[in-house]
Amino acid sequence: MEEIQEGRIVYHELGKYGVQILKTNEIVEACPSGNVKKKKNILVGDQVKIKKSYDQYVIYEVLERKNELIRPPVANISQMIIVLSLSHPSPDYMLLDKELILCFAKGIKPVIVVNKMDYLEQDETLSLEIEYIYKVYQKMNIPCVFTSVKNSAGIQELKGLLSGEISAFSGNSGVGKSSIIKEMISDQDIQIGDIGKKTGHGKHTTKHIRLYEINNTSFILDTPGFSSYELYDISYKDLKEYYPDFKEYHCDFKDCNHVTEGENVCAIKRKVALDEVFQKRYERYVYLYQKLKEMEDKKYKK
Repeated sequence: MEEIQEGRIVYHELGKYGVQILKTNEIVEACPSGNVKKKKNILVGDQVKIKKSYDQYVIYEVLERKNELIRPPVANISQMIIVLSLSHPSPDYMLLDKELILCFAKGIKPVIVVNKMDYLEQDETLSLEIEYIYKVYQKMNIPCVFTSVKNSAGIQELKGLLSGEISAFSGNSGVGKSSIIKEMISDQDIQIGDIGKKTGHGKHTTKHIRLYEINNTSFILDTPGFSSYELYDISYKDLKEYYPDFKEYHCDFKDCNHVTEGENVCAIKRKVALDEVFQKRYERYVYLYQKLKEMEDKKYKK
């Protein structure tokens, strides 16, 4: 009788799953059993039990997940590396806020990476972006790493933060996610796209969701899907729970949503007026609150 082994799904291509056997680190191709197909979709990042049947490995059990993302479809992520670029393209703070909400909702540790720091040499006004990131996001005790693939700045610091984690890389097209990954694991084949001459944006180069091993305890995902990320399973009523910078202030009413109430009862609005909560971050919160409420209202009207 073949030995039952535990493994981790590291890729999914053309109906086949790459499974890294935890005991030996060997990567084998496997197909799901009929029972597994019926019960559950298998995601990259899943921990599974496999056994060999004749000449084919078979996945016959998917172990309980710590978390699961729908878009992109991955599981058991412990850390999100959210990549912005200082310039070309400019930082997308709306996307950053959405990704942080995702992290706090799913129990994933966020790390903010500001890439293309070499542009600071050409335009000193970009230091205002760095100052904003420090004041708004480092205040929440989120690690911030400032990198440049051009001169390798910050790469080793970031690599140190990946130790013992399964980290997903996210961010807009063109911010340099794949370039940073390639710099850290140069011995593995990752396709890197050129910057489009007309648009100035990076081409979409990550074709498949894949888990890359740095060492026996550290893995990274480079995956499409986050640049168009939308909040999909969060109620507008719960949105404030994923803003740790709001939680240090106490409104007069426990169920205050920080949108419809007045300054006389809402501590967040009072702090915005005093510049202790940043106006732009608050405005992004209001936008997301209203959008989620609108989506929820439409759903119940059907």
